[in-house]
Parts: sequence; C-alpha cells; structure tokens
Amino acid sequence: MAAALIFLGNPVMAVLIGLLLAVYGLGARYTRREILKEMEVGVQSAGIIILVTGAGGALGQVLRDSGAGQYVAELITASPLPPVLLPFVVATLVRLVQGSGTVAMLTASSITAPILAKLGVNPVFAAQSAAMGAFVFSYFNDSFFWVVNRMQGITDVREQILTWSVPTTLAWLTSGVLLVVVSALFG
Repeated sequence: MAAALIFLGNPVMAVLIGLLLAVYGLGARYTRREILKEMEVGVQSAGIIILVTGAGGALGQVLRDSGAGQYVAELITASPLPPVLLPFVVATLVRLVQGSGTVAMLTASSITAPILAKLGVNPVFAAQSAAMGAFVFSYFNDSFFWVVNRMQGITDVREQILTWSVPTTLAWLTSGVLLVVVSALFG
C-alpha cells in the first residue's frame, strides 16, 4: 500500500493523474476537438517554460561536473572581494551565462559552500548571497521571465525587458550593496 501511494505521489504521476481527471471532467461539457484545442493552448503556454527550465538545469549540471564553476570560485576567492560576495558573484555569472535563477542559486551554493566554511562566513549570509546574486538581469533563458511575461500578456521584447529584466537587475544591485553592509555589521 505504501509503495502504491509513493508511486501515485511522484510528481510526474500526480501531474498525469491531474491531467487525466481534467480531460475526463471536460469531456462532459466539450467535444473531443474542443478538448484537444484547449490542451494545445496549454502546451503552447507551458512548452517554452519547460524547455528553458530543462536546458538551464542541464547546463548548470555541466558547469558543476566540469569543474568550471569550482575554478571560477577559486579565482574569485583570490580577489580582494569580501568572502561573502563569492556566492553572489558565482550566482551572477551562472545566471548571465545560462539564464536560470534557480540553477544559478543552486550552483553557486554547492560550489562555494566548502570554500566559505573554511573562511568562516556566516552560512545565512552565504545563502542570501547566492540567492541575491541570481537576481541579475532575468532574460529569455529564464523560465520565470516567461511566466511573468506570459501571465501579464506582454509580447513585445522591449516591454518584457523593461517590465521584468530591469527591475530584477535593480534588485540585484541593491541587494548586493546591502549584503556587504549587513555582513560587515553583523557577520
């Protein structure tokens, strides 16, 4: 019984069950052609988001496995930057290279955690540093960029960048400055 519940609770299975229930529920009100048309609309909306997220995750894994991220972290450690900014800079570089904020945070955290532990950096500030570094310029490779713009109905590229990319960059800059100040005071 537990194995069956674990199987049904698997995210992929849960989504499949939800999809089947939705299609079955729509079958009472709509024709088969109308149901397929609505499913197509859903795939068009979510397809780019799923594709970008998967590609970003794959590239992040390549950066970790290849050792490129560790090499960059060691170069930054040798610089005169405060150690608390190490995850911030790594997350920023990963975000700009591959796009996904989530992948940037996870990559920066996993690469810099061992280095920061040796340097005695407060782990709370280190985690915030990785998260804040991933704010920088959200653009087309970021699935959340598409979520925000699709939900707002924005299709013009210039307007998308002004609406989402510029504010995320301002948040990145502000949080980076605040991180250094708060770390100096309480770190």
